[in-house]
Amino acid sequence: MTELQTRPAPRTGVRDLVRPDRVHGSVYTDPEVFELELQRIYGQGWVFVAHDSEVPEPGDYVTRRIGRDPVIVTRSKDGDVHVLANRCTHRGNRLCNAERGNSTTFRCPYHGWTFKNDGALIGIPMRNGYSEEFLAKRSELGLVPLPRVESYRGFVFASLAGDGISLREHLGAATGAIDRLLALSPSGTLDLRAGWMKHRHFSNWKMVIENNVDGYHALFTHQSVYEAVREAKVSHVPSKVEVYVRDLGDGHSEIDYLPEYSRLDEEFVWFGRAPRAKLPGYVAAMEEAYGSEATHRAFVVGPPHTMIFPNLFLAEMNIMYVEPIGPGETIAYTTPALIPGIPEMNSRMLRRTEGAMGPAGFLIADDGEIGARNQLGLASRNPEWIQLARGFTTDERDETGTVNHDKSSETPQRGLWHHWASVLDAPDAQTAGA
Repeated sequence: MTELQTRPAPRTGVRDLVRPDRVHGSVYTDPEVFELELQRIYGQGWVFVAHDSEVPEPGDYVTRRIGRDPVIVTRSKDGDVHVLANRCTHRGNRLCNAERGNSTTFRCPYHGWTFKNDGALIGIPMRNGYSEEFLAKRSELGLVPLPRVESYRGFVFASLAGDGISLREHLGAATGAIDRLLALSPSGTLDLRAGWMKHRHFSNWKMVIENNVDGYHALFTHQSVYEAVREAKVSHVPSKVEVYVRDLGDGHSEIDYLPEYSRLDEEFVWFGRAPRAKLPGYVAAMEEAYGSEATHRAFVVGPPHTMIFPNLFLAEMNIMYVEPIGPGETIAYTTPALIPGIPEMNSRMLRRTEGAMGPAGFLIADDGEIGARNQLGLASRNPEWIQLARGFTTDERDETGTVNHDKSSETPQRGLWHHWASVLDAPDAQTAGA
């Protein structure tokens, strides 16, 4: 009898599925594990839901999901951002079906109950069919607000749980990645309204996020990219570059190009080595905002390549979030990180995003196919374990977390799985830093 057949049920033995240098294949395929993730990670922890630039004006809204829970992110007339359950409090109809729009009210198509965009119930048709006692409780029948909504520099997170750690505690060292991205904007803000490209991956959601910070696969999975593009931004051969991988703690991880970019001390390596002369407006705006020295540093260092647990990926000048659908199905949403007021940068970023993440793009199509093949391979129950031992003996601890100077090391994946197990196996996910 195999270990898979004798292991405890996931609800009592999740830690048995994660070892320091490997994970059990069932973490990607077991429906019970998936349900526990929805309960503990998406049901109790902080989850990215939107960026405040998506709802800039009163009445603006977008619809999203946290696990299986549909929500509406709105901006009310007082300027506040609300995250509301997308469910009519009468008979449970999903209230809003549009992905985005502007409306001061939401009217249920089933029986016409109407709500303000801050959630208050303002209209019940055919009121004479209800008792006065029922109507007196109308204030209790508004759309349910999520218990906790917080933002960090425009990135809005929400939690379905009423108690737990603060957003800043959840983000931990990952705030530095957001700061690094916003250091490239003269206004310190972003615009994420270009539209979200949607890619359905026939693989587990964790497979998508751990691949985003995998420095080992690029030369193989994306071989066609390097054959088509004569000069990549930096070499992907680990021995030729100073590119690190890092477990930031709390499930967050990154591939850090900063050491290599700093060594080169060349501006815009991360942006196709575009010369300053082609971006005069951007250069002028940055130097006016931050001064010449800080501007040069920002242009050299560039954006982050950081995964923020559980669902947000800062993919350099792209933003991705993932939505788990089932054990073997995930939707990834991607949009360019546009810089307000800088059209000469934004037009280039749109084209670059299309080339990497679009329907005919090089990168995400490769990753989607590999993920599907992984999921198909895991249908075989033997061997039982997924190996994550690369770089295991050369990891180092410093003030930034656990770092490995070999970008092909599986340090980020080991950090992700360690945190995942601590959250799922904790008596209360809040105490595990979810």
